Amino acid sequence: MENLHIWSIAFVLLSFTFQDGLSRRHVRRNPDGKIVGGSETTIENAPYQVYLLLQKGTEYYQCGGSIISRRYILTAAHCVQGIQRIYVRAGSTDADNGGTNYVTTTYIQHPLYNARTLDYDVAVIRLRRNMNIDGTTTKIISLAASNTAIANGTDVYVTGWGATSENGETTSTLMGLNVPVIPNSDCRRSYSSLTDRMFCAGVPEGGKDSCQGDSGGPAVSTSSGQQLGIVSFGVGCARPGYPGVYTNIAAVRDWIWISSGV
Repeated sequence: MENLHIWSIAFVLLSFTFQDGLSRRHVRRNPDGKIVGGSETTIENAPYQVYLLLQKGTEYYQCGGSIISRRYILTAAHCVQGIQRIYVRAGSTDADNGGTNYVTTTYIQHPLYNARTLDYDVAVIRLRRNMNIDGTTTKIISLAASNTAIANGTDVYVTGWGATSENGETTSTLMGLNVPVIPNSDCRRSYSSLTDRMFCAGVPEGGKDSCQGDSGGPAVSTSSGQQLGIVSFGVGCARPGYPGVYTNIAAVRDWIWISSGV
């Protein structure tokens, strides 16, 4: 049976090695890499995107997130599971340099989050101080309204600093790609546990997908500019017949508002 993989990464004492399992962790840095099937971009094309480095004991995990207000970051619940401290870099194309850094220990996971099925895979991170929003390299993203239906075929723009291939290396430069939303009825052929809090996006032939380290990052409608999803999980990366699975923001929108006021 194929393992479901969550797109997170851990760094241990600055030595990066890959470990396969439910969580995608221990991945090497690759300065020439990109999201699978995507291309290099700049933070000006996704100013709502932030880089997260999450501390759990002596290990450091990589995820993405999105700016939903001056004080709150939206990400995946599995990214913050058991995390003690979160370092946020906003306003930079480079994951390692530039922009503005923030540190926090405050976050809230959805109370119904299920680590086995990844249902309700959503969390909010509260910063200690307001972010500097300049409208160019940092920008607040608008979220889909509660219970809004996502039309099949909707193109979403997915960004992150994740792995460039399955079991591969991450990148220090922001990458992005467009993928279409596919019907949940079709996606259940690949993921029988798919719930109404999830949607899938990808192409049948594979070759385009988010990957390790992209978890928690935004999936944004190319037409409306609203964030529709959060990178959650998948089988492998960009495999034919296995699209990426995203948390459906419209299905958890009320909880986001209750938890963040956004």
